[in-house]
Amino acid sequence: MMTNREIKRLKRKHRSYSFADQKKGENIILVLRRHWITFVFSFLPFIAGAIALVIIHFVATEWFRDWGMEDNMAVLWFVESLVAMFLWLGAFINWIDYYFDAWIVTDQRIIDIEQLGLFRRNVSELDLRKIQDLTTEIHGILPTFLNYGYLYIQTAGQKERFIFKDIPDPMTVRELIVELHKRLLSHHRSY
Repeated sequence: MMTNREIKRLKRKHRSYSFADQKKGENIILVLRRHWITFVFSFLPFIAGAIALVIIHFVATEWFRDWGMEDNMAVLWFVESLVAMFLWLGAFINWIDYYFDAWIVTDQRIIDIEQLGLFRRNVSELDLRKIQDLTTEIHGILPTFLNYGYLYIQTAGQKERFIFKDIPDPMTVRELIVELHKRLLSHHRSY
């Protein structure tokens, strides 16, 4: 269970954050992104592609020299540059998707920001009072050791289920949201 001291510490830590449509008096408690290891795994194909491109360059250069086709090196450089450009673009889009996917937990609501490619973004929000159930899942050896997983929030709103994907320490986040939910309900009842 989260204590008042821990919640105040989180508020101070995220005091410099703000977002569009933030309500007056609304405090950001937590800003979450996917665990860093998920970015590393999604970035591995681009690293493998770059390594393969370097190997192909040296092998193809030797092959062109052995066959006396140095005149065709410009074609090789063009194709390599084109492949490198697509690898760079893919890696950049991958980073954008990782960095701009975020969940913001405030003392009143949860905002789910999902980046879909370069020019599309979904933003959903959930009033903490509408939470009906919270479920955490941690599957696998690596998620268990690095303590990351999924947090599912069942609601009574239009978007029936909020999914926090691959977040660090999902059990603590769950406890925090439960505590904020309880506080908001008890504060609402006192009026």
